[in-house]
Amino acid sequence: MVKSTRKGINISHLFIGIFCCSLISACSIRQAQHTLLQDPALKGAHIGAAVYNQTNQSWVDRYQSNLYFTPASNTKILSCYLGMKYLKDSLPGWKITENADSIFLLPMGDPTFLHPDFSYQPVADLIKNTNKQVVLCLPNTADAFSKYGRGWSWDDYDQDYQPERGRFPIYGNVVTVSKKQNGISVQPSYFVQGQMINTNYGEWTRDMHQNHFYASGKNNSEPLQQIPFITDPGYVLTKALLEDSLHPKHSLVIQNGFNAAASHLLKSVPTDSLLKLMMNRSDNFFAEQVLLMTSAQLLNKIDNSAIIDTILKTEFNFFPQTPQWADGSGLSRFNLNTPENYIALLQKMQDQFGFDRIKSIFAQGGKGTLGAYYKNIPGVLYAKTGTLGNQVALSGFIVTNKGTQLIFSVLVANHISPSSSGVRKAVEKYLTTLMSKY
Repeated sequence: MVKSTRKGINISHLFIGIFCCSLISACSIRQAQHTLLQDPALKGAHIGAAVYNQTNQSWVDRYQSNLYFTPASNTKILSCYLGMKYLKDSLPGWKITENADSIFLLPMGDPTFLHPDFSYQPVADLIKNTNKQVVLCLPNTADAFSKYGRGWSWDDYDQDYQPERGRFPIYGNVVTVSKKQNGISVQPSYFVQGQMINTNYGEWTRDMHQNHFYASGKNNSEPLQQIPFITDPGYVLTKALLEDSLHPKHSLVIQNGFNAAASHLLKSVPTDSLLKLMMNRSDNFFAEQVLLMTSAQLLNKIDNSAIIDTILKTEFNFFPQTPQWADGSGLSRFNLNTPENYIALLQKMQDQFGFDRIKSIFAQGGKGTLGAYYKNIPGVLYAKTGTLGNQVALSGFIVTNKGTQLIFSVLVANHISPSSSGVRKAVEKYLTTLMSKY
């Protein structure tokens, strides 16, 4: 009888202890949320937050998590998913066919072609070394997309974060001007021939409607600058760039149409090597091209609106709230998404591709675009940032020091803080408080 009484007392104590721990945890979460909402950097801003405990399958925190926000570069998480699933192990960059005399090439949107970050250039080597006539083929069906995404800022045409997108990118669709001891270096060098107005190093820009590049007269201490050039969907400029850079044995030929039935794919770099750069430095150009390449693979045409509509109705029909999706990079303010959608998407990515692959692609706390944040935290964070004028976003994964996995999304809209750093520090404090409790 005595033992039974003692056992009853111990069980009661246990329940009381569990209740107290739960109460303390709930209070801590409410305090973390209150601190985030009352931070001076977020005064007057709209905030949405969702944190999910993946380990025990329960919500940690939700605040306005079903409302829509401009996600900025968190849109790249959608593009990353598409790249991981549909671009396979290596980028399906080209369709190729040949006969005894000629090689016919149909570009499929590969952004690594002659890009300085990628040394593996199978198509460039082919063009340079073959004795056959190289024919650059235009698609059988006209592409349906614009060089700029819907809602992009028109006056950012000369900014390095907004190159034109296209079926046949080359050199990242930018001119790179580097400072040298005795002047400047220009890549591709073709643009030196009557295109560069002067050769002084400073802040470089471009005429809005033509490929004339010049130093604006303002100082610039960066070792190199990248200025988008105006692309040519008919390949005339591309042909000139290729002949100037690669010196093929025969002058290149441009042809309408391509015999797809007799073709095979020519792949380029490993897909994840591109996605890692895209996510770690938030590369808009790579994200846009991933979306276009997915369209080429699934629809056999490059159609920005059609691929978005197709994916929303099929692959992304699981979202709790239907997003408004305009581009691959997040440059457009027409993009609208919710924290709960990002939780669902990140869960799906982990289920389909595994956490190890995600960790190898997403930026880690203290590195890449997260270099100034999440350095000394009670865990490890893997996430994607997002920044647009007055908008800040962060979504990703946390593994706490206790081994708990949290999936989170914090979206901030319409903040008027002078810079995004104050907002990011407020979000960091919020997430650090939560991870310390788990």
